[in-house]
Amino acid sequence: MVSLIVEASNGVCSIACFEEKNILAEKNFVCSNNLSSVILEEIEKCLKEANKKKTDLTEIISSEGPGSYTAIRVVAAVCKTLAYTLKIKLKKVSSLKLQALLEFDSNKLLVPFIDARRGNVFGAVYENIGGNLIETLEEGYYSLEEINDFLVSQNKEYVYISKDIEKLNELLLDGLKNNEMVRAANVVKIYDSLEEVDCYNMKPQYLRKTEAERELENDKSK
Repeated sequence: MVSLIVEASNGVCSIACFEEKNILAEKNFVCSNNLSSVILEEIEKCLKEANKKKTDLTEIISSEGPGSYTAIRVVAAVCKTLAYTLKIKLKKVSSLKLQALLEFDSNKLLVPFIDARRGNVFGAVYENIGGNLIETLEEGYYSLEEINDFLVSQNKEYVYISKDIEKLNELLLDGLKNNEMVRAANVVKIYDSLEEVDCYNMKPQYLRKTEAERELENDKSK
């Protein structure tokens, strides 16, 4: 089983190729508006470093968001196209869950989040129970105040996990913080729980309507 995973939800593109949970190669780099122009080339580089060809792949794993609307659409489109043209399985994984995996071995509450502006975030709270990441606060669009209130109510130790920690630090509670870049290769830690999806119908997980959609709704309500 040769797998390729692609993630790019929050300004970092992470690609990994692995075989039977053994990492063969990975690429992790900061990306911005150039993702669509470099992603295919970086996939090719990762496969070459792994000494594999596209035809060796038996499945594609796509991060589904939430995060940057443009980035998660690009990732979904690339992964769906590869799965369809190669006639192989397509699986999906939450971008927030991939962030949480940076602290997978912790016994604390894991609090991944992605800045969504104006003090709001895409976030969740997970706990590693028996090697499974269990949501104690479901993935959603929250104010940081809402997430902080939830953490206080749990009366447990926690760790924030996000590359946006420095940007939003004044809104966070005191406690442990991890601002490492996400690594798609960490998906091997929860590989057995991944969900297979139909490449025709797999959709990014936005968790919030786009600004254009919200403005349109506001116009209709006037």
